[in-house]
Amino acid sequence: MPDTDRNVPPPYGPTEGMLQGIELMHRLSPTRVDARFLKTNGIAPGNEYKVVGALKFLNIIDEFGAPTTKSRLLKTRGPSYLLALQDIVRSAYGDVFASIDLKTATRDMIHNHFITHQGLGIEMAAKASRFFISLCQLAEITINPDLLSGRDTASSNKAKEPKPPRKTSLNRRRETLPESPSFGPFPTFVLAITPETAAMELDELTRLLKKIRTAMIRADMMKE
Repeated sequence: MPDTDRNVPPPYGPTEGMLQGIELMHRLSPTRVDARFLKTNGIAPGNEYKVVGALKFLNIIDEFGAPTTKSRLLKTRGPSYLLALQDIVRSAYGDVFASIDLKTATRDMIHNHFITHQGLGIEMAAKASRFFISLCQLAEITINPDLLSGRDTASSNKAKEPKPPRKTSLNRRRETLPESPSFGPFPTFVLAITPETAAMELDELTRLLKKIRTAMIRADMMKE
């Protein structure tokens, strides 16, 4: 039976802090691991309890904080240490390895697994996925290289979506100008661009066009 049957949720705390907690258990041999012990060693300030939960989930410490047999195996070096860490990861996340082929998995697949199988919320599932992928990398477990680069299906699809055209400074200036009225057979009013008008500030040009528009409207009313 996988260790996840111990009713301990998958770790979703700060990834760096939880990895530091594992490294701490590799270097030290405490009789009990709790928030005070982690705080003394500067591990995940303010999130020590999440690191404790991660170590329990990985069965590195028991429910009382006492180091387990697997914790002692983490004191080894070389291939022995790597094999011990791989066993810890595969045992703790047995349901993930049974449901997903990590060689072709996407980040979305892992994220969705933590939601549908573990009942985590969206934000917690994202953090749990990040830590799981980092653990696999630390243990040198073969996974899809795209998981290490952070690429996933959602981000790829988003990149393919057409982007709205960017507004140029000329388009933005046109949006600020008042519309020209229509008179008789002439659909629009055309203002010749002279050196004088070209040198005008936007506010000055806007006021000029407003005056011209008002004058043309009055002229049109006098024709009726």
